Amino acid sequence: MENYLNYRWPKGTGVQPPPVPRTPPLPPPRRPRRGVRRWLVPVLSIVLCLALLGGVSFWAVNGIAALLAQAEPMTPDDARPQISWELPRDSGWTTDDLPWGEPDPSVSLSVQPAGPAVTGREAYKAALPTLVCVESAHASRYEGTSVGTGVVVDREGYVLTNYHIIDEGVAIWVQLLEGSDSRFPAKVVGFDEEFDLAVLKFDPAGVKLTPAQLGDSDQLAVGDRVYAVGNPMGYLLGSMSTGIVSALNRETNREDANAKGALGMIQTDAPLNPGNSGGALLNEAGQVVGITSAKITGLSREDGEALEDAAVIENIGLAIPITDAIPFVNHILATGESWRPAMGITCVEASADGRRGVQVREVTGEAPRAAGLRHGDLIVSANGRPVSTLVELRRVLYRTGVDGNLTCGVVRDGEELEISFVLMDSLKED
Repeated sequence: MENYLNYRWPKGTGVQPPPVPRTPPLPPPRRPRRGVRRWLVPVLSIVLCLALLGGVSFWAVNGIAALLAQAEPMTPDDARPQISWELPRDSGWTTDDLPWGEPDPSVSLSVQPAGPAVTGREAYKAALPTLVCVESAHASRYEGTSVGTGVVVDREGYVLTNYHIIDEGVAIWVQLLEGSDSRFPAKVVGFDEEFDLAVLKFDPAGVKLTPAQLGDSDQLAVGDRVYAVGNPMGYLLGSMSTGIVSALNRETNREDANAKGALGMIQTDAPLNPGNSGGALLNEAGQVVGITSAKITGLSREDGEALEDAAVIENIGLAIPITDAIPFVNHILATGESWRPAMGITCVEASADGRRGVQVREVTGEAPRAAGLRHGDLIVSANGRPVSTLVELRRVLYRTGVDGNLTCGVVRDGEELEISFVLMDSLKED
């Protein structure tokens, strides 16, 4: 089984290594039908590992000596770590090869107020019935299966997970972590590749499903205890780890408010491993407040610095805030497609007249131009909410929605103005 996508954040420079062949791990007590599993035992004193959480493979670079070594074919009895530098050939796979299902506009998700804090035992007991193991059989480009986690969000069998688990997939199955030993074929309702979200649908065949209770991720604060529940390594089903919220609104794209892939992420030190992708990040009340999706791991060093002097990067996991994800998930549920509410401008974070905000560089859309928005305007509020960063502005846009009215508080030449116009869908403009 391989996990072939590089999901390191933030994106670094240079070309990342291809997949690493792996020997089969110890079999789980009950293993469903899968493709070949491969895993890598990290060696040497320091391991450079870029881990994608949606399957059971690591992207890794194992020391300078290993980088120069020629990889040899591995057999099931050969446990030596080897690096294969052969790039995979293009399979011609497209998203049309995914098993597709139909959207349902009657299904809509919302968050619930947080209740009292519960124990870790209580949080786990509530979360486990709402989680599934997601398996995606690859196209011919990659033999085997990617394995991750999914969150059941509706009694009819709708599951929220990460897109990178199903990328290159041609068949998908889900297995409940509690209440049934059956594997169910699943179909894709829709996805947002840039935001790494996917909605699946399976027929529970009479099995009573327990949907997850979704909590308001806006209420999280740095230092809050959180729990991560998922399927690390793809076969350690239903594993739970704990940590705190390390930071909020971690930016993945600081270039433009209309840029794609720009949700502010939850950073946590809760241990995340391959297979945790698509799993639940729980708050202290046991509610799902995030979808675990990536981690940062490896080494950080200055140019010319010796390898032994490099700093080891540890305990940096990332999750998609559920409150930010819901507008996109609901649009996918209703239409089978995602959207991207946008203003029709390019802009950057800036300061002017002693105030911080988002400064307009260029007005590209007809609606904001007709409303009077200009180059150099500093946006300091949107629909009544203060905005000083791109993440804060995007959050208002995404929750307002396409065709929704946006009222911006703008500072121009020391004077504050209000400018209103309707949001566009930048995905349809591309």
